Amino acid sequence: MAEAEPEPGAGGGRWARIGVLALLPMIAGIIHWDGQRYDPGLLDFKNAAARLSPLVGLFPERTAGVVRQGELRRFNKENLHEYVNGHAEYYISAGFKELVVGEYGVEGEQQGRPKVVVDLFDMGKPLFAFGVLTGEGGNEGREAGIGEMGFLDPRGLRFIAGPYYVKMTAFADGAPLELLGRALAGSMGKTAGARMEGLRFPEYGKPLATRFIKENYRGMDFFSQVLERSFEWEGQTIQAFQTGESAAQSREVESRLLEFLQKDQIPVERRDIAGQGIHVVQDRYEGEWFFLRAGERLMGAFGIPLDKAATPLKEYFTHGGQTDGGSHP
Repeated sequence: MAEAEPEPGAGGGRWARIGVLALLPMIAGIIHWDGQRYDPGLLDFKNAAARLSPLVGLFPERTAGVVRQGELRRFNKENLHEYVNGHAEYYISAGFKELVVGEYGVEGEQQGRPKVVVDLFDMGKPLFAFGVLTGEGGNEGREAGIGEMGFLDPRGLRFIAGPYYVKMTAFADGAPLELLGRALAGSMGKTAGARMEGLRFPEYGKPLATRFIKENYRGMDFFSQVLERSFEWEGQTIQAFQTGESAAQSREVESRLLEFLQKDQIPVERRDIAGQGIHVVQDRYEGEWFFLRAGERLMGAFGIPLDKAATPLKEYFTHGGQTDGGSHP
């Protein structure tokens, strides 16, 4: 029987396969060799990212006898847990944008354990920075007079400037926290932008504490970004509040609040003080409380009747809302 003739090109295909197999070790060698080369910029991507952050320019190289050690480190929402494990969600839910961390040691000493660690948080808005400061016990310790509000204890300094929240931790006795803090606050200057204008309240009594509620104020999902300050008044505690970053937002919250009260059949009466229309609520649970829209803010108070609040409200309006409610815990 005659042998079958090979199909056209069969021999060529076999040799092609043999050629490819022979090239595999060479390809592998090239890949291995290329893999041994590295781009320092790629390996140092975290530090490169830090250098691109505008927050980097706020860290002085040296001041008050300390010098910055090593590279600054940057963290965002995706990797914040690597630095503050177990506490990252707190910052993120409060408006966190990014964090840059810097370490400072004594100038002239060999680098080792840092003397001061500086955590600089960009919280996006001044209100959010204030909320984190007060939420982390920022009013504990003595007032430092740094930034817009700052507090100092033997091992730490915390302050806010615009949307920035700064937390400094000392790892050695005598660390120049205040001097370094002032240098940082000074470098922020115009960079901080908008300031925390919402700390002014009518003087209802002795201020006790101030806190920021980002959302769901008193269980109302439309009531957000609220500053609440507690006052001692005639042996009782009252809560004054204000909210709104724009006149449009304040109008919307006022409208929805009135709708909410009407739906729950809670009586509301409109009165007038110093040319300001005020909604007085007779609440079966909260007692009498009131609210009004003043400029760009919705404000009011729980726990004090309007006739008792009339005098501090008139003073507040007379000064264009510029009273500051005394010192602000």
